[in-house]
Amino acid sequence: MIFFEDKTLFNFSYAGKAFSELECSVEREETDGILTRVYTLPDGLKITNALYKKGMAYEWVSSFENTSDRPSEVITELFDADISLPMSLEKTKPFVSYQDNFKDVTAVWAPKGSVWSFDEFYSFADRKIENSFEGHLYAGDKKTYSTSGGRSSQEQAPFFNVHKDGKGYIFAIGWTGQWNCEISRSEDAVMIKSKIEDTEFRLLPGEKIRTSSFVLMPYEGSVEKSQNLWRKTVKEHFSLIGKEGRPEYGPLCAGVWGGMKTSSVLYRIDTIKKAEIPFEFIWMDAGWYGADTQPTPNEYEGDWWERSGDWTVSPLIHPNGLKDVSKAVHDAGMKFLLWVEPERVKPRAPIVKEHPEYFTPSPYSWTDDLLLDLGNEEAWNYCYETLSGLIESIGIDCYRQDFNMNPLAYWRQKDAPDRKGISEIKHINGLYRLWDALLERFPSLIIDNCASGGRRIDIETLRRSIPLWRSDYQCPAVPHVSGTQCHHFSFNTWMPFSGTGCGRAYDTYRIRSAYSAAMTTNYTFSETDAFGDDPEKLAWLKERACEYLKVRPYMSEDFYPLTELSDREDIWFASQFDRPDKGDGALLIFRRERSPYPVITLELRAIDPDAEYTFYDVDSEGETLVSGSELLEDGLTVSLDKFESALIFYRKN
Repeated sequence: MIFFEDKTLFNFSYAGKAFSELECSVEREETDGILTRVYTLPDGLKITNALYKKGMAYEWVSSFENTSDRPSEVITELFDADISLPMSLEKTKPFVSYQDNFKDVTAVWAPKGSVWSFDEFYSFADRKIENSFEGHLYAGDKKTYSTSGGRSSQEQAPFFNVHKDGKGYIFAIGWTGQWNCEISRSEDAVMIKSKIEDTEFRLLPGEKIRTSSFVLMPYEGSVEKSQNLWRKTVKEHFSLIGKEGRPEYGPLCAGVWGGMKTSSVLYRIDTIKKAEIPFEFIWMDAGWYGADTQPTPNEYEGDWWERSGDWTVSPLIHPNGLKDVSKAVHDAGMKFLLWVEPERVKPRAPIVKEHPEYFTPSPYSWTDDLLLDLGNEEAWNYCYETLSGLIESIGIDCYRQDFNMNPLAYWRQKDAPDRKGISEIKHINGLYRLWDALLERFPSLIIDNCASGGRRIDIETLRRSIPLWRSDYQCPAVPHVSGTQCHHFSFNTWMPFSGTGCGRAYDTYRIRSAYSAAMTTNYTFSETDAFGDDPEKLAWLKERACEYLKVRPYMSEDFYPLTELSDREDIWFASQFDRPDKGDGALLIFRRERSPYPVITLELRAIDPDAEYTFYDVDSEGETLVSGSELLEDGLTVSLDKFESALIFYRKN
């Protein structure tokens, strides 16, 4: 714990006094790599800060408890991280005719959140905005960031990389609600402050909460190298994927619409089995629930969306309560994923009439959506028992939790003036407790985290779940393929495990664009589209699925973008995944539809100049032997026709 041995990691004011001015006792204990410091104030307020070492990273989280029989004083200016970190000398912003060299200035990479755009989870540190640059930070500067609407990665993602002169810090804010962050710069340090936004509360007698966590990884080397160190840290120390009882990789799924009749679902399962397509999961999306919900052939028909909160399997769609579907899935050697959205509830749901106290009403005139209060113990128990019952009775292997609403205004309307932030804190605490309880009860369960796509991705959700549908940008049946490729760059930069969809066009270029650490296909999704009636399409799908499973092991290893991120149609797009422990890797290369350039030369990463490499082109089935020194000097040249792709494996000999 040398890095933070004597540092206070958080800050707050209490009854108008700064933490540093408060009289308190301090107890310190270090066991099993965890440094715990307990601060107790004379009036009984107890703050516990736990600091963990996770590989190259440090993580800490604080809890606040009122141990007295009276309400506490008001806690304000609560920063869960308030730290100053050494950084090489930085000057104030120069006002001169000549622009600074980008390589000389402190740069902040702060990825954009999910907003249905091609550049989600990407940051343009050197993008010019008026007379300054988006990520450049000079001495005396301060930048502020926050998410919006109460979902942790909406508009702004809670991940950052601050770099100067070959050294830097990656950090992540662990809060699945409304967070806020400030990054400022002095001549010899960078200062970071993060918090749950708009908190001003007193704790009731016996009340205990935890606040946002914070993960910090110091590093030396390039930004590109640091992002791979971060991916490895998340993979080894945070993600459940690959851990005992859970699958080694993200799943390959075949999606089906939940509103299609059982007979159609069973037909698709049987077709997949007979065609020997190696899908691992059948993914059933929304539309399956509601006591009187009628069958619908696709997601654009019916009123299924009005039934959220009634988690009865519709007997009109699935007469046997999905148990026959689950059995068929498992008999075919696959697993079953089911979509649920427990927090957003419609007023017509039976539970609303039975227990209206479980729900927070809408603060808006344009929606009647209710918010299930996970900070209410009875509501939490209802949610936990409902979900556990579905998982157990149906036989669900992956529980998919969606969240298609902005909860912030719901929380804030509930808070008294001296309890600002408490409704949000208790809800998010309840969410973590819910997922932890489900994972403990079902040791082989995985959780798919969705919130209108990737709007709830943070280090706390990544440790409990995997975002299998990282952006609703993929919702169209044939999504913008260049945008899909951009997400391949941006999401992979920050996380080793995430997934996306390939659309419904039987096209190799498009499906390869969706190759990720997890993938879902939607050829089986809708009754509007025929499936299984064309042997050539089935053969193509089997070939692509087998190909994907060969690529997938590389997708959670070191990642290198080889071209720039852009959704322009007149360029090439290429990426490299490298397994340093095995000396091999994979290249995905695309010549976009309007690119006038028939050839590209790629500068590969992680190449040993003293070795020889064998490259295998999947499409031509040809092998090429190239020396490492030649690759470093001349690069790798690839030729493609317009709107064509290449998948190339390589190995170090």
